[in-house]
Amino acid sequence: MEDPPPDNGDDGEPFSVAHYDTTDAEVDGKTVIEVSDNSGGENSDDTEFGIGYSDQDGNDVSEVTWSNDFVYRLDNFVFVNDGETLSIDPGTLIQGMPGDGADAAALIISRGGTIEADGNPGSEDPSEADPIIFTAQGDDGSGFDRGTRGLWGGVILLGDATINSEPPTTTIEGVPDDIAGDRADYGAENSDFNDDHDIGTFRFVSIRHTGSQLGGGDEIQGLTLGGVGSGSTIEYVESYASDDDGFEFFGGTVNTKYLISAFVSDDNFDIDEGWRGSNQFWLAVQDTDEAGRIGEHDGGTDPEGGQPFATSKVANATYIGVGPGTQGIDGDQGEPMLIQRDNNATSYYNTVFMDGRTTSAGLEIEDRSDREDARNRFEAGELVHENNLWWNVGDNYDPGNTTFEDIIQITEEDGEPVAPSFRDDLAQGLRDAGNQLTESSPIQAMNRESDQDIIDFDPRAAGPATNTALSSVSGFGDVGGENSDLVDVSYKGAFGPNDSWAKGWTLLDQNGELQ
Repeated sequence: MEDPPPDNGDDGEPFSVAHYDTTDAEVDGKTVIEVSDNSGGENSDDTEFGIGYSDQDGNDVSEVTWSNDFVYRLDNFVFVNDGETLSIDPGTLIQGMPGDGADAAALIISRGGTIEADGNPGSEDPSEADPIIFTAQGDDGSGFDRGTRGLWGGVILLGDATINSEPPTTTIEGVPDDIAGDRADYGAENSDFNDDHDIGTFRFVSIRHTGSQLGGGDEIQGLTLGGVGSGSTIEYVESYASDDDGFEFFGGTVNTKYLISAFVSDDNFDIDEGWRGSNQFWLAVQDTDEAGRIGEHDGGTDPEGGQPFATSKVANATYIGVGPGTQGIDGDQGEPMLIQRDNNATSYYNTVFMDGRTTSAGLEIEDRSDREDARNRFEAGELVHENNLWWNVGDNYDPGNTTFEDIIQITEEDGEPVAPSFRDDLAQGLRDAGNQLTESSPIQAMNRESDQDIIDFDPRAAGPATNTALSSVSGFGDVGGENSDLVDVSYKGAFGPNDSWAKGWTLLDQNGELQ
């Protein structure tokens, strides 16, 4: 719908579409179009079109473009249905209307639907980007501050790649069944999975102020991916100030690059249900008022020991925690900074973990007495931590004296450690794999207030993150598809000494938090 109303009828009267309501409102001189889900409107003949419609000649229109000449306002849950394609022009502003529960606003790309949203088509240069912005009503694209969360729902991408839950199709959390029907399902009936699933392109996109409260305590993440396959292109995406997770992956095989999860109230990167994608250049930064874990990585949901195992890989991430002296935080408080549970086998390479937690806990690899667990994956060589840097983790971090034994958290059952000796085994394994506790900061600058609030920071590599031994990342891109190639770099962390791919298109930069 490039120029609503989309066409004129033969009688000269404007043709209108019920679920695209051209309003009298404007944002920066652009007309606001309110978009609702077309599940039986006056032009739909009671057919669920999602974003599609019937034109004045009665023809079904399933390919729709949202133009940057307009501002689009999501009224409740809006679906891109199976067989439909939504294209979004660079520089387009999409606002979610306020509402909780069944009245929340979200954009959902259903299985078989396609999104083509590229804020920098044909270019890898961030300075050339004109980002697509998903935000809350009332934001003209300038953004709100990092403490403004939960104003609308978020964005959900769904596919039919492999998940490890039973049954092999699942309804994504946060979307009411009576609204979505099977349009909120991911996975595949009869386990007929398609790991090459292609949902389209989602790049140079900023998603802001998400996570409105739904029924049963659920929220929608900034970006949720359920069963998304490796044919999809997901890169240069920012999730800023979500009132839940920044990103959550429920199974699938999608690979990603250049993701930012900033100032979210729960986990920055959450992994469930056997996700197996490969990833490079992730940035996570936590706030001091409320935080979960930077990484909460699980195996299965039902059963918790489901297969295939979650063997996702992350190379060149920079994870910045709540600050070692922070007190009185709501949420899980980043305790521990990274937790790997159930049979999760997510591996980390050439990554920076810093400024973590209000206690000494930096890493827990779950050790269960009753079933297969992440410890089993570590001991089998499937869960790897190799050539990573740890800096300033915990209240008492002492350069040169803190050891890995000091920052490891051991799993407890009924208040007792399952296997105290695993602390020593894991710590030695980390040392043997080239991980280091550094004596100086691995990034160029971190400026905090006395209460640990971040003033600004420069995440580019410095000191121990430069001119250092690097992992080749065995098995990177083993699922194939888009973004399956490892970019060869000479530094650890998400940014090179002279490279800041987050500048220019992110709210993190726009708000002055990124140097």
